[in-house]
Amino acid sequence: MPPAPPLPSVTVVLDRHDDALHTHTALAAHHPPFGRITLHPGPGTTSETGLAHDLLAALGKPPLLPGRFPPGRQPAWEAATAWMTALLVTRLTVLRAHRLTTRRTMRLLQLQALTGIHLTVVCHRPHLPAALHQALRTADYSLTADFEAARRLCYGTPIAESPAADKPTESASRWLTLPALDRLVSYDSPRPCTNPCTPLPIAWRHRPPPAPLTTPTAQRVAHRLHTATDTLAWLRPSPPH
Repeated sequence: MPPAPPLPSVTVVLDRHDDALHTHTALAAHHPPFGRITLHPGPGTTSETGLAHDLLAALGKPPLLPGRFPPGRQPAWEAATAWMTALLVTRLTVLRAHRLTTRRTMRLLQLQALTGIHLTVVCHRPHLPAALHQALRTADYSLTADFEAARRLCYGTPIAESPAADKPTESASRWLTLPALDRLVSYDSPRPCTNPCTPLPIAWRHRPPPAPLTTPTAQRVAHRLHTATDTLAWLRPSPPH
């Protein structure tokens, strides 16, 4: 197996005077079909789960997951990580980073390690606050106060839009057969999930294992799920009958 590519360096943008142009530029760059997400953390909360909910909302997903979960066990970060991977998100810009706690920043660094995204955090202060500095001690990061450099970081390199996103083909409604999950320990299981939480190996015996998904099929599955769970779709007017 070839070695994994190195993670891109985290970039910290110092918006020394809290210029509204930085915020407007980052928000304008938000475009999930092009792999760009801008996260504007909601005020009044410091919880890690709350930040995951904000990220799910930025991805166009319901921030509150259906189901019953033990306190503190809601898999919001797992859901956000899965959606960022499925939607081929490559760039995440986080505003108001000077208000992030150390644990919240560490969550974003873990997200980058799992997904390989380009992570840019915008600190609307002339200097790094203590919490952000502490979280970045073990990360490879760079600082910039240049607006044009910050703008390039928000937009990145343009990529071609996925054909599955806006160009349905003749086979768009065809049935897709997915490999079945034989065993999965649910979060609301009465048995605690030990670390690592991994289901037991499947004994196939007299049946062959399911064929792995091809990349185009996986992207089409992700697009169908994305369309079905798009929270913005509920706000769009229905087509005339």
